[in-house]
Amino acid sequence: MSDVTFKTSVSIAETPFDRVADKGVRGLLASAPHLSGWLGKVALGLVVPFALLAFWSYAVHQEWLAEQILPDPRLVYETTTDLIATGQLPGELLVSLGRVAAGLAVGGGLGLLFGLAFGLFRPLDIYVAPTVRAICLVPSLGWLPFFMLVFGIGEALKIILIAKTCFLPLMVSAYEGIRSRPRKYDDVARALELPWLVRVRLVVWPSILPAILTGVRQALSRGWKVLILVEMISSAAGLGYLMMWGRKAFQLDVVFATMIVIGIVGWVLDYALTKFQHRTTGWSFKTAA
Repeated sequence: MSDVTFKTSVSIAETPFDRVADKGVRGLLASAPHLSGWLGKVALGLVVPFALLAFWSYAVHQEWLAEQILPDPRLVYETTTDLIATGQLPGELLVSLGRVAAGLAVGGGLGLLFGLAFGLFRPLDIYVAPTVRAICLVPSLGWLPFFMLVFGIGEALKIILIAKTCFLPLMVSAYEGIRSRPRKYDDVARALELPWLVRVRLVVWPSILPAILTGVRQALSRGWKVLILVEMISSAAGLGYLMMWGRKAFQLDVVFATMIVIGIVGWVLDYALTKFQHRTTGWSFKTAA
């Protein structure tokens, strides 16, 4: 009887379920240091926002400014949740994201082509590039009066201004990537007698991709800021329009809610591009290190 009991206990202890559970526990214990490190980074990143929130609440409690100027954080939170629940805030956000995506595609694409052309063809760099740079160095808002006369105040005005803002970072990044890439890559391409198009696709493009992705981040950041300004000036939709509407209606809680959303969305976009850059061109960071 005791032998039967011993064999039964051994068979129960060695079931496949227990082996899987044991592996799961070991995997959880192995990932615990990484999880704790990630949680530590998140906690440190939340220190400053929570400190600002505490200072904001204290300033409201002490009545340093009138409630019409500095609303209570709880009121801003309630307003934000109401705007999300009614669908107004997501709708305005989608409009703004669509505009910045269109401007980045048009302006960034043209900037990339111009940068590659200036970097690959010396005559264009000497005779054409200085004029293009001089035009681009005029601030986007400086072109606003002229663009309003030419294109009106419709959707085209916003896309063109965002495109103009996104043009220069991509042009400069592509040009600098071409001019600063290691010359040994060209030597290898010439030794292999690669055709010009194959050389661009297999040698030039991978070597300048890290610089281009950095330019995309800069272009998106600048385009996002210009978008909000343009929407505040002339628009009937978008986050900038919602912010301006809140100011005109003396609803500063709407203004603060929109400001917070603009900051969070901008940070998320930049963070996503940074992760994509590290995943796509991680070899460049290892080489630099």
